[in-house]
This record gives sequence, structure tokens and C-alpha cells, in this order.
Amino acid sequence: MAIRYSIIIPTYNRAQQLLLTLVSFETQTYPKHLFEVIVADDGSTDGTKEMVEGFQASYPIKYVTHQEQLGRSAVRNLGLRHASGLYIIFCDADFLVLPEFIRTVSRYHRKYPMAVISGIPYSWDDAYTHYYPDFSPEEKEHFRYRLTQTNLWNMDFESANEIIPLITPEDILHQTGALSKVVIPSRVPPNIKKQFAKTDVAPWTLLVTRCVSMRRSHLTRIGGFNERFVLYGLEDWDLGYRLHRLKIPFYSIKEVVGYHQEHPTHFRGNVINTENLKIMFETYGFNDSSLNLFALVPPSEDFETYKNTLRVLRRGIRSKLTRSSALLLRRTLQLTAKHFYQQNNTQAYKRSLQWIKKKAKNRKSRVARVLRKMLLKSEKQVE
Repeated sequence: MAIRYSIIIPTYNRAQQLLLTLVSFETQTYPKHLFEVIVADDGSTDGTKEMVEGFQASYPIKYVTHQEQLGRSAVRNLGLRHASGLYIIFCDADFLVLPEFIRTVSRYHRKYPMAVISGIPYSWDDAYTHYYPDFSPEEKEHFRYRLTQTNLWNMDFESANEIIPLITPEDILHQTGALSKVVIPSRVPPNIKKQFAKTDVAPWTLLVTRCVSMRRSHLTRIGGFNERFVLYGLEDWDLGYRLHRLKIPFYSIKEVVGYHQEHPTHFRGNVINTENLKIMFETYGFNDSSLNLFALVPPSEDFETYKNTLRVLRRGIRSKLTRSSALLLRRTLQLTAKHFYQQNNTQAYKRSLQWIKKKAKNRKSRVARVLRKMLLKSEKQVE
């Protein structure tokens, strides 16, 4: 039978975490002849190639690589070019899937065959599968606290100079229960999880590549990931935005299907969301408030305010009583995004904000209150 799911795992110098992730696919309850795993290596130098090629998998597995590091988008596209499944599942190298993972994704796709299916926000929980000597002091304190709670703390960790595994491949294969002892209760506030799961505004923010599935034909149609995004930040939401523009729906899996293997934050590399956001504005222009708002309220910093602002704007546009205030709000977001991108003519920008501020001064609707808050944020950007 034909491959139904191609699981693409991009990786760069994550051999130890990747090994556990590959082992976790051994435990899948979904028929192994119906899925394949493609490890797309962005030029690792830590023995990833040898580990994958020596891995004795009971499912089809492919290893593809760039000879040099080309970035997060390019390596995912590399995996996509070698995929044969009807659906593509993007799974991070540090995402440890549970046995029902593919079966659960398949159940959602049977109900929503044309949709993007996301493991976010219910699979945001972390697990300490390894100790890293280059954890930051704060990360080491979190590690110590969690392992002390489960009686796994060992003073030897404090003097360790090498990575120490806490979970072994045998623990995953034989479901020993060891994993449950190192799971970290989610640090994501319930209100943020709730906002991610809602798809009434900006549903494309559900596309987070830790764990997400979609039709291969849809990815081919839009050309995969934008390879101008090289480092961390926005490459997944950019892909989601383009799929959203094709009217493709988004749904969240309302159960835990895996755990992120906790690691030092610096593994992600430099966060350059500012430059990546400029790429998005250059690509799509300034006519969409859901993008323009990124310049004032980055969703990664305040997701609840981001979504609620879009809701207020949408309701305001629909009502004759608040439409003029809503249009001023939309104009404010557009002006701020343009100024963020161009970084010029600051005086003209300030004059425009002052004109809008004067217009909004005595208005009492909720739209007007949000407008004044956004104006205040806009003014602070040029102080």
C-alpha cells in the first residue's frame, strides 16, 4: 500500500535527542508500512548521519542532508522533496511522540481531510530527557527543582561536563514509565493555550512546526517554506499564513500527543524576528491588520492581546456605530507596520499619529479604547 504519512524531521546537531525521537516512532500503533520518516539534516557535525544510517528501524526511514547549513526553511523543503505521502507531518527532532501520535493525527484528518492539523497548544509540555552542562543558571535551577520532586536529583549533575541521558531508548521502547517522572508541567498559561486553540482570528498561528500535519499537495502548491527565513522565527507562521490565504482550515488536536525534550535555549540560535518580520512585510505588503499588528504586539510576547485586538477590530468594522474608530485603528496598524519596515520619515509618522489621536480623543467605544492603547504603543516606538 502507498505511504499515507511522511514525517519530516529537520535536524542540526541534535543526535542524542533525535535518537529518542526515532525510537518513539517504533512504538506507533499506526501501521508502520503506511508511514515513512525522513530525517532532513542541515549539515550536522555531531555524528547524526552515522546514528541515523545505523538505526535499525521497523518503519521506512530516509536520511537526506545538506553539506552545509542552509537554514530552517531550506532543510524542511529538502525533506519535502523526498516525501511520498499524501500528508506531511513536520515533527521537530526534539519532539518525543507518544504511541498514539500518528493514529490520532489520522483520526483528525479523516474528519478534516483538507485541513492543517496542529499539536499546539496541547502538546507544549516539556520533558527532561537529558542533562546539559550548558544549561543556563536558571535552566539548571528548573532542572534541579523538577528532579528533586521525583527523587531523581543527583549531586553529580553539578560537576558534569558532558550530556547525561535521563531517558534511554529502552525506556521508550518498553514504556517503563521513566518518561512520566521527567515531564515538566506546562509553563504556558491556560489563557494563552485557550487563545492558540481558537481559530476565529489568525488561525494560521496554529502552524507551529513542533508538530503539524497537512496535505503534501497544498505544500507543493504554495512552494513549501520561504527559504529567505534562515534562522529562528516566523518561518512556520509565514507558511501557515500562505495556506490560510488558500482558505485551508486549521484545527488543534485536543490531547497530548508528545513531549518536547528540554534543552538549552541557545540551541535555537539567534532570534531575529525583527528581520524576519521585515521579510513578511516585504512579501505581503501592509493591507492585512493581522500582519501589521505584529509590529506593535508581537504574538510571541502577548498572544492574548494580539488576538483580542483583531477581534475588536473585526467587530468594530461590522458596526456602523464604531466603523470610523475601527478604520482609524486599522490605519494606525498600517502606519506603524510601514514605519517599522521603512524606518524613515519619522516626523510625518508622528504627525499622522497625532491626527488620529485627536480624532479618537472623546470616543468611548471599546474600539476607541483599543485604538488609544495602540496609539500609545506606536508613539513609544519613536520616542
